[in-house]
Amino acid sequence: MAKILIAEDDTLSQKFVATVVERMGHSAFVSPDGRHAWEALCTANHFDMLITDIMMPVMDGTTLIRTIRQDPRFAAMPIVIMSAFIGVKEIAGLLEIGATWFMAKPVERAALEDYIKRAIK
Repeated sequence: MAKILIAEDDTLSQKFVATVVERMGHSAFVSPDGRHAWEALCTANHFDMLITDIMMPVMDGTTLIRTIRQDPRFAAMPIVIMSAFIGVKEIAGLLEIGATWFMAKPVERAALEDYIKRAIK
């Protein structure tokens, strides 16, 4: 069983992703913003992957990814971005700074399950 951190401020998206994660037999931990997710990582840095939105209050997903990738403890952790409001150029930039994969919102269950399976081998 993997432990998956979900950084998302939208309640419906939180519930959907957490439900998919848990139905796959993994443990979901939901953070309402990037700062909370970062603090969770630092407190209990044994998460197997991060699924994050980009547009969030307090600390956005871009800042969260940059912060994570600057810390050697999290260098290899898979990071999946989910967003509805960014274009190809922004996606490429996020992948360049350390995101592993991108999913467009609304998130499709099959795509989410595929990324989780690929991350948790």
